[in-house]
Amino acid sequence: MKEMAVSSQETYLALARKEKNPVKKQVLLAQAERIAPDDLAVQKELLMLGDLYRRDGKNPDPRLIKCYLFHIFEHPESHDEQEQEHMAREIFDHPRLQRCLALSPAPQEFMKEYLHDLSDAYIEMFIRNERAHVPSLFGFVPPRRLVKFLSLPAADVIRNIFLCPFLAENEQSLLAGAFYRAFYQYVNGHTENLDEALGEEIRALIQ
Repeated sequence: MKEMAVSSQETYLALARKEKNPVKKQVLLAQAERIAPDDLAVQKELLMLGDLYRRDGKNPDPRLIKCYLFHIFEHPESHDEQEQEHMAREIFDHPRLQRCLALSPAPQEFMKEYLHDLSDAYIEMFIRNERAHVPSLFGFVPPRRLVKFLSLPAADVIRNIFLCPFLAENEQSLLAGAFYRAFYQYVNGHTENLDEALGEEIRALIQ
């Protein structure tokens, strides 16, 4: 019976990872969680999915996208102080994250991986795909110019992480470091424009 349960849990998890519809993904992950509530892989999938399954086509609220939490660093002016505090603390204090950390044999490594994945998702969804960031001619942007365009909002994110009053200094360094490394991978190591925009003082603070 135990082997069958494990098999079912792994099946639901595999199906959930392939599923593009967030509502169906949530249903599959919920099934996997019922079978194996202490499975770290299942808990991480639920963590990264966040509340996206609640998104309504009539009301596509970006706040339901997990990585949108970084928006308070790119555009702090778009969020009042209460919302900034709530979103900043959710990055580190969300109950699902705390559960994952309790289940993980290496919580520090899990935290770094989680912050990296969150950063990578934000870069792809809200920086790369924001038309205002990337002016183009007939939809084409030379790779070097693309990196330069993307470096400006990325620098804003990192600078404002260090200015966020709702994060402790070690949290600022950890989060900024995760975002920097995610950007480094995203642009294949070409961080010259980002480094120039940040300056030596901020780069020295990155963990």
